[in-house]
Amino acid sequence: MESCPSCRHQLVNKSKFCPHCGARLAAFQPQGPVDPLLGMVLDNKYRVLGKIGTGAMGSIYKAEDVTLGRQVALKVLHRHLITEEDHVKRFKREALAASRLQHPNCITVLGYSQSLDGPSYIVMELLNGDDLFKILADEKKLSPERVVRFSSQILAALEEAHGEGIVHRDLKPENIMVEQLRSQEDFVKVLDFGIAKLRDHGKGDGASFKTEAGTVFGTPEYMSPEQIRGEELDGRSDLYSLGVLMYQMISGTLPFTGGTVIDIATSHLTKTAEPLTKREPTVPGELAAFVTKLMNKKPGDRYESASAARQKLLKLSLKSPILDMQQTDTIITSKLPDDHLGPSRFGGFKGDLSTDVSRNTDVVKTGSSKKSIGILIGLGLGILVAGGAIAWYLIQHYFNK
Repeated sequence: MESCPSCRHQLVNKSKFCPHCGARLAAFQPQGPVDPLLGMVLDNKYRVLGKIGTGAMGSIYKAEDVTLGRQVALKVLHRHLITEEDHVKRFKREALAASRLQHPNCITVLGYSQSLDGPSYIVMELLNGDDLFKILADEKKLSPERVVRFSSQILAALEEAHGEGIVHRDLKPENIMVEQLRSQEDFVKVLDFGIAKLRDHGKGDGASFKTEAGTVFGTPEYMSPEQIRGEELDGRSDLYSLGVLMYQMISGTLPFTGGTVIDIATSHLTKTAEPLTKREPTVPGELAAFVTKLMNKKPGDRYESASAARQKLLKLSLKSPILDMQQTDTIITSKLPDDHLGPSRFGGFKGDLSTDVSRNTDVVKTGSSKKSIGILIGLGLGILVAGGAIAWYLIQHYFNK
C-alpha cells in the first residue's frame, strides 16, 4: 500500500492530494517530456549526462567521454533540422571553422559526428563560467580595466580566426564565455562559429570573405553596416561588432536600439552613436576614442586588422580611476618586447592573452614610498623643534638663577 511522502500516512484511494496533510502526491505531479538523449551513449563514446542550454540550431549537453573519463560538451543539432540541408551544412561549417582555430581564447572542437539514424553533434571542451550576457545582466556595466581585459582577449581570438580565413559575423555577449581560472581571472573564450564564413585555402589571396548574394546573417544590434547591406565582408566587420560590444560593456547600454529590426538596422546605417563620454563620463578618453574608431561606418576608417587594434589597445596609456583612489603610482616595467605591451596604467589586467603578464612584470609602488619619506622628514623636524624648545627653556632657567 502506498503512503504519502510528506506525512507518511497510508493512502487507501488514488487521489491527487493526501487526505491527511493535503500534499500533492508524486504520482500526480505534472511531468514534462523526457529528453530521449539523457543517459544515451552516442557512438559508444559519449554518455549524455544533462542539458546545459538550448539555442536556435541545437542544444548543449554535458557529457562524459567514456573512453578517457573526462567531461565534454556536446552541441546536438535539433532533430527537426536534420532533414534541412542548409542547416546541416551550417552546423558542419561551425565544426570546421572552430576546428581550424588553435588559440586559447577560441573554443576547442574535439570532434564532429553526422549520421542518418542518430543525432548530428559537435564535441567541444566543457567550459565552467558565465557568458557575457549574464555578467552584464548582473553587473550592468564593467570597469575600464575589465573591458580592456575582455576586449584584448576577444581581439586575440579574432586575430587567430581572421588569419585562418574566418569571419565570425555574430559577436555578441551570448557568444563570449568568461571563466575564472586559478592562473588567470576573466579568461575569455569566443564561441559559436555557426554563421562564420570560411575561405577555402589556396583560392585567391584570401583578403575577403564573400557572403551569399542577398543573404544577411547576424544579430541586428551588433551588425556592421556592410553586413546589414549584405556586402562582401572582411575581418573589419567583426571589429565593428566588437566596438558595439565594448560600448555596451562600458555604458551598460547599446549604442542603437529600436522597436523593430528595421529601426535598429537603419540606425547602424545612418546614425552616429551618442558619444561614449556622454553616456559614461568616467570612461577614459583614449578608451572612448578607441571604441569610436572601431564603430566607424566605413571599414577603411576602422583599424586595418584585429592585430592592429589589439596592439593599440594594449598600448593605451590611460589614467585609471582605481589607482587614483588608492593614491599610489604604479610603474609597470614589462620584460616583454615593447610592441607587446605599452605603458598601460590599467592596473591588474592580463596583457598577452594566453600569458599572465602579471607574472612577467616588476611592479614598484612609488606613492607609498613617497608617503613614508614624508612622514620620516616630518618626524625629524618635529624632534628638532621639540629639542630646541627644551634647550631654550634650560638655558633661560640657568641664567635666571
